[in-house]
Amino acid sequence: MKRLNPVLTDAQRIVLCLALFVILLFPAMAAGVETESVESEGSAAVQNNNLAQAREQAISLALRGALEKVLSSAVSPQVLAARKSAISDKIYPVTERYILGYRILREAEQDGAYAVKIAATVDSGNLKGDLRNLGLLGGQGEADTGPGLSISLIVLGAFASHHDFAAFREMLAGVPPVRSVVPRYLSQERFEMGLESVENSQVVARELSKKRFKGVPLRVLRVEAASIEIAIHHQGVSRE
Repeated sequence: MKRLNPVLTDAQRIVLCLALFVILLFPAMAAGVETESVESEGSAAVQNNNLAQAREQAISLALRGALEKVLSSAVSPQVLAARKSAISDKIYPVTERYILGYRILREAEQDGAYAVKIAATVDSGNLKGDLRNLGLLGGQGEADTGPGLSISLIVLGAFASHHDFAAFREMLAGVPPVRSVVPRYLSQERFEMGLESVENSQVVARELSKKRFKGVPLRVLRVEAASIEIAIHHQGVSRE
């Protein structure tokens, strides 16, 4: 009986190494999972010199931002606005379910905050399946709405509770030109959110100037090409 040669050729070794590389570093690809790779940022204020806690919060915000980017590319802004409560209740609380992996591209402590930038791999196939189960995807390509504009919204003011902050964020998501709202930086007197809009900053600012939150009008302080600065009541918004 002829015995097989146990010695691998150079070509066979290269093929084997490439196969192992794909399986180990790209398990989702090897399994045929539909994924999307996105970059996202998050920042959180350092409280009581607790860098570890601020870092964890910043990473959580960045992961949430990555999920929201994929979500906004899969669902039309009209559906997002109409079904935001279902998304808030069923999708956002289980953000980690859709994150297959991430790596930190940049992190640093600066001006009392900890900021991170990540590259995340999102399980878009699993996400779309859950969206279909919630009736948010109908198979007719709701996502084909064209690219949006990125606008940084800087808000000067404070909230008395996380409940008020969440309510304010939902109000922003309901502004007609806005597709998505991603928290980027949180502190006691100032916070920043990333907006994706189908209109430019001038249009968004005009819509914001019409809004009131719990009876408090929003004051537009500054409008630039890629940023808007607004203010709410300087003593914060109390929870009534």
